[in-house]
Amino acid sequence: MRKDPSTRTTPKVRSISHRFSYTLIGVITLLLIVFAAVVIFVDINKIENELETRLDNAIEFAQNSLATPLWNLDNVVVRDFVEALFLDESIVYTKISWKHQIITEKKRIGFQLPDMEPAMPMTFLKESEFIAKSSEIYFRVNKVATILIVMSRENVRKKALFQIYGVTALSILIIVAIWLTSIFITKKYISSPLTNLQQSASSIANGDLDTIVDKSSSDEIGRLAEHLDIMRGSIKQLIAKLKESKEKLEEYSRTLEQKVEIRTRELARSVEELKALGDVSQTVNSTLDLETVLTGIVRHAVQLSKADAGTIYEFDETEQVFIPRINFGVSDEYIQAMRDSKQRVGDKTVLGQSAKKRMPEQISDLMKVPNYPIPYIKQTDFRALLAVPLLRKDRHIGGLVVRRKAAGKFSKPIVDLLETFAAQSVIAIHNARLFHEIEDKGRELVIANRHKSEFLANMSHELRTPMNAILGYTELIIDNIYGDVPEKIKSILERVEKNGRHLLGLINDVLDFSKIEAGRFMLSLNEYSMQDVIQSVFASVEPLAAEKNLDLKVMVSRELMTGKGDEQRIAQVLLNLLGNAIKFTEDGEVIVEATISNETFWVSVSDTGPGLSEADQKKIFEEFHQADGSSTREKGGTGLGLSISKRIVEMHGGRIWVDSTLEKGSTFRFTLPVRVERQVEQK
Repeated sequence: MRKDPSTRTTPKVRSISHRFSYTLIGVITLLLIVFAAVVIFVDINKIENELETRLDNAIEFAQNSLATPLWNLDNVVVRDFVEALFLDESIVYTKISWKHQIITEKKRIGFQLPDMEPAMPMTFLKESEFIAKSSEIYFRVNKVATILIVMSRENVRKKALFQIYGVTALSILIIVAIWLTSIFITKKYISSPLTNLQQSASSIANGDLDTIVDKSSSDEIGRLAEHLDIMRGSIKQLIAKLKESKEKLEEYSRTLEQKVEIRTRELARSVEELKALGDVSQTVNSTLDLETVLTGIVRHAVQLSKADAGTIYEFDETEQVFIPRINFGVSDEYIQAMRDSKQRVGDKTVLGQSAKKRMPEQISDLMKVPNYPIPYIKQTDFRALLAVPLLRKDRHIGGLVVRRKAAGKFSKPIVDLLETFAAQSVIAIHNARLFHEIEDKGRELVIANRHKSEFLANMSHELRTPMNAILGYTELIIDNIYGDVPEKIKSILERVEKNGRHLLGLINDVLDFSKIEAGRFMLSLNEYSMQDVIQSVFASVEPLAAEKNLDLKVMVSRELMTGKGDEQRIAQVLLNLLGNAIKFTEDGEVIVEATISNETFWVSVSDTGPGLSEADQKKIFEEFHQADGSSTREKGGTGLGLSISKRIVEMHGGRIWVDSTLEKGSTFRFTLPVRVERQVEQK
């Protein structure tokens, strides 16, 4: 129950004048304390410095006055000097000594000399009640004595206490005066007007809107009173309006809770649906395991539709029947009954009708359908059925069916949601089918590629044998083994031999490539000389360079050592690179260089030919690739030479690459380990 405003107790209000006085006194007290501390600290340091100065003067005076008496051993003068020093009340102890012998010593009554290490030089002892200093006394350059003077800080302390007492008394006097003045001023000009204003505000707060507000003050408090009076009038008007709209607000409040509750349930369901769709989409995109994807879909479909069971069917196009693929919430007997029912497109089942109409179909109460084709469903207490077809373009992929034991129609949002799940199911089934098709095609391609490689290897071998025979007989005829050959026929035969050897080279490239593809390309590892290999290849290509008037240079390091590898295949790589350099270079030179570094042969072939573009440099070592341009088409070739060279180099554990710029020539480089103990397997 609400309390009557008139019965409320007014909280105790602390006086503003008191708070203002306390604050002002506190601030001034703090400032006075800081000021007093600074003054006392400065005065004490000043007195301390004066004391130290007097001690320094006494020491200096002794050094100047006692040197001659001490040298003359005039102890009377020395004692008189000490007596004169004690006229200063601060000096409490004086000692003049020579080594360990005391010449004279005097101290005031009650003074006890503290223990001091002899080896330590005397300094000002600022942390004790005494201050001391010692010094050597010299007559000319001769040390005649040591003087020690100790002074008391008693006077310093007395002066400090006097100042503290004086400052404290003055501060208290100032604080009391300020407190009395502030209490009088604040009470008269601030506290009393504010108290009256507070009483008026309390009356207004307790509901007395007719109370009189004192507006006699002409300062800020008076203006505040005027505004309070204006506010009192506004509150009266506002209360009238509030009473008018109170009933409307109460009515709206009664219906608002219902609306919020309904909207909250809708939002919760939407969030749950979005989360389920997100999980399904993530599963579809992250795995090709059809069982996992479909299981997640049917589980979410059953849960979000408030159903009791669900099944995803896959359509068998051969037998034209729906086969249960994934089930949730049903027994094995039920699954077997679904298989035996052999549901088809267009039959009287909910799945058959949805497939025929290509749209969702539902039965709100199965008991009202007398001749349902699958009687077993009624025996399991399922009352409501909803089926959504799985379609891709014009093809039936399957169907999604959810079942509920409570009768009633599935709402449109549930139907729309299951259509979304059906679309995800179609994507999952289609992806799985595509994946299996790709796997089958991949296996077929592997088999076909292996057969192709074996065929090329066999055919290349069969072609090379008769070609070698043709070349052999051609050479015998040219050499007049079978009799003299006319010059016209001999020139023809020489061209036949040249083209035959070119054809044999192409056949050898195809044979090598097919062996590599079939995995039957093996290296024969033996000792070899890289220098001999380069010289042998140089000798074989030198005539080709001479025909084109090219300058062919060889620069081989003298440090090349004997290596281990397949000498014939290494020569094949170098021959291929040199042959290409000579073939594509019309003017200039071709240079072969070979060095050794870190147990590795470094070989390069440079030319002044047309060069390669960046795109061709990336593809030049691929099978059957030739650089674009008219020069390539004129020169011909299979496009296998560099690919085979790359495989040979990599099987030795090395690498091959090209550096080239258009119109500025090319440099092919390859490296080989000096000692190759076993062949590197190619992937």
